[in-house]
Amino acid sequence: MNHEVIPLFSIPLYKSQLAPLDPLMFQKLTNHEWEKTEGFATHVETEERKLLHRPEYKGLKKAIQEHIDYYAYEVIGSQKDLTWEITTSWVNRSQKDDYHVNHWHSNSLISGVFYINTNPNSGAIVFHKDKNHKTLWGDTLRIDWNKETDYNTEAVGILPKNNEVLIFPSILAHSVMTNTSSESRFSLAFNVFPRGVFGKSGNSELSL
Repeated sequence: MNHEVIPLFSIPLYKSQLAPLDPLMFQKLTNHEWEKTEGFATHVETEERKLLHRPEYKGLKKAIQEHIDYYAYEVIGSQKDLTWEITTSWVNRSQKDDYHVNHWHSNSLISGVFYINTNPNSGAIVFHKDKNHKTLWGDTLRIDWNKETDYNTEAVGILPKNNEVLIFPSILAHSVMTNTSSESRFSLAFNVFPRGVFGKSGNSELSL
C-alpha cells in the first residue's frame, strides 16, 4: 500500500565522527585524577569538570565546538546570534562490570559525549523516552506490542565507536549498559549553555 509516515515532534540525537586522537592526547585524557561518583553505580569521573578549558585540549575543544554549532544552528534551528558555550567537561572511566544508571544533565540545554576508547562489549548508551513525551498514548492504555517500532519504543541503544561524538538535548535521559569486556571504556562528556539575548524586545527579554 502506498503511504508516507511522517515522524512528528522527534527528539534530535546527533552522531558524527572526529579525527582519531594522537597517542599523546589519548594518554593525557585517560590519565587524570579520578573521583568516585555518587549515585551513578560504579564508574569514576575526573575530579576536574572543565577539562576542555585547558590549553592542551584546545584543538579537541574546537573540533567538538564545530559539531555543537552545527547541531544548534542547523539541526535544531537556534537563532544565529546566540553563542553555545561548553560549560563543563569531564572524562568517564568504566572498567569491567561498571555501568551508568539512568540520568540526565541539569543546568545545560545541550549535552554530548565523545568516545575516547570503547569496544563492542564495553556498553551501549541507551536513551530513554520520558513518560511525558507521548509519541502515542502514554500509559492511558497499556498495549502489548506485537513488534517494537520507532513509534512505540521506550528506549533506544547506540553502540558507540572510537572517536564518535553524540549530541542531544540535556533533558534526554540516558544510561550506559554494563562493560563486559576487560578493557576500560573512556568517554568525554560535556554540557553546553547558550549565551546572548533571548526574546528580544519583548516583555520576557533575557540576557545571559
